Amino acid sequence: MRPRFEIVIDELILHGFSPAERYVIGDSLSLELERLVMEQGFQPHESVDIPMLKAAPVNLPANSKPVQVGSHVAQSVYKGLTK
Repeated sequence: MRPRFEIVIDELILHGFSPAERYVIGDSLSLELERLVMEQGFQPHESVDIPMLKAAPVNLPANSKPVQVGSHVAQSVYKGLTK
């Protein structure tokens, strides 16, 4: 049985995007982060509280859709969590 855990993102700051895209980007980020954790794992040894995680810059192709933005940001966040 896999251990249960919860990842809570209180605030996500993205510059250069329309406020109307925030929910699509956030939902895509959540789904991709969940997929990464399920496929590749994440094993904190104890309760972890990371007050701020500055993810690496994300390079996006021009005219990226909000779903792609969320997915790329999730990959950057996951890399920051698993360093």
